[in-house]
Amino acid sequence: MPTVTIALNGRNYDIACGEGEEARVQELAGEVRRRMEGLVKHSGPVAENLLFALTALLLSDELDQKNRAIEGLQAEQSEMMQRREVALADTIERLAVKIEAIAARLEAA
Repeated sequence: MPTVTIALNGRNYDIACGEGEEARVQELAGEVRRRMEGLVKHSGPVAENLLFALTALLLSDELDQKNRAIEGLQAEQSEMMQRREVALADTIERLAVKIEAIAARLEAA
């Protein structure tokens, strides 16, 4: 199992990952590092454990907001599909009535 060394808050951490996932781990570490640096920039020096906790909370909040947005979009999509199904059923019913009327006229002729 490969190990990737990432740097966060001036410290190196060895992280085990799956084969071929090394670049992704580095990419994710870069995002965590940017968040941590942003917190330090806005709030000044913070104890390392608090910095990690705040970063985790910020990332968790962002993930929660995106998950809620996805759920909202999925609900909208479901409602739209239901409306389309109703509209399609109505169209099929109207066409069936017209076909029946045409068939009746042909039989009467």
